[in-house]
Amino acid sequence: MKKLIGHIVSWITQLPILKHLLKWSKSYALPGFSGVPIFYIAKFIFEEAEKDNLTMRANSIAFSLFISIFPAIIFLFTLLPHIPMVQDYVVIIDRNLKNVLPTNAHLYISQIIADITSIKRSGLLSFGFFLSILFASNGMITLMSGFDKSYNQVFSSRSFIKKRLIALGLTLVLSLLFIVVIIMVVVSGSFLTWLSSHYKINDFLLLLFSTGVRYILGILLIYTGISLIYQYGPSLFRKFPFINVGAITSSILFIIGTWLFSFFINNFGKYNEIYGSIGALIVIMIWFQVTSFILLVGFELNASVAVIKSNMIVEKINSPI
Repeated sequence: MKKLIGHIVSWITQLPILKHLLKWSKSYALPGFSGVPIFYIAKFIFEEAEKDNLTMRANSIAFSLFISIFPAIIFLFTLLPHIPMVQDYVVIIDRNLKNVLPTNAHLYISQIIADITSIKRSGLLSFGFFLSILFASNGMITLMSGFDKSYNQVFSSRSFIKKRLIALGLTLVLSLLFIVVIIMVVVSGSFLTWLSSHYKINDFLLLLFSTGVRYILGILLIYTGISLIYQYGPSLFRKFPFINVGAITSSILFIIGTWLFSFFINNFGKYNEIYGSIGALIVIMIWFQVTSFILLVGFELNASVAVIKSNMIVEKINSPI
C-alpha cells in the first residue's frame, strides 16, 4: 500500500504544471514571511505537525483551557463590579457570547455566569480572588508549553517560576483587555443615545453603526489577544512583532472557524438529543479544541518563519566566500 501511494505521489509530482508550481513556490515568498519561500514554510509546518502531533497538543490545551474557564469567570466577575461604567456588564457579555458561541454553549456559559453573579464576592484583595487568577492562568501555562520547541538557535528555556509569572501576566492583561472592550461598547452605546437625542438620525444608520462598532471591537480584541499570546507565550530569543503573519492567520481562521462551528451545531448538531444536558459541555470542549488547533497552526506559521530565517542566516555565514 505504501509503495502504491509512493508511486502515485511520484507520478503526480512529475506533472508539468506541478513542477512549475513547486519551482515557483521555492522562489516566491508571501508578504509578511520575511522573504522565506512558500515551499519551505509548508514543508516545515507539515514536518512539525507530524513530529509534534498537533492534534494531541490541541486536545491537551483544550482540556486545560476548559478547566481554567471557571476560575477565569470568577476572576472577571469579581473585578467588573468595581468599575462604575460597566453596570450592565452581564448583559453586554451575554450579548457578545451569543454572537460567538453555538446556542447550547452560550446557554450553558450564561447559566454559569448567572450562578456566579448571584453569589456576593469578596473584595479585590481577598485570598479567593488571587486563587482565581492563579488557577485561571493554568490554561495559559499549558498553551505556553505547547509552544515549546527544540530549536536552540531560536527558542530558549524558561524556569517554572518565570513561566508562571508570564502566564499570570498574560491572563491578567487579556482580562483587562476584555474589560476595556466592554467599556468601549458601553461608551459607544452612550454616545449613540446622545447622538439620537440631539440629532435626527435614521434608526437603520444607528443600528448599522452600533453593530459595526461591536464587530470592529470584537475583531480587535481577538487579534490583540492572539498577538500578545504569540509575542510573550513562546520562549524566544527574539520576540515576534505585534503585527505578525501567525496572528493574522489565526484571527481569520478563528472568526471563520467559530462561525462555521456555530452554524453547524445550531443547524445540524444533535448533541442535546443524544447526550442530554451534558451536550453543551461537549460542544464547549470541541470549540476549545478547534480554537487550540487554530492557535497552534498560527504559532507554527510564525515558528517556521523564525527557524528557517535563522537557518538561512547561519548557512550564509558558514558558506565559503
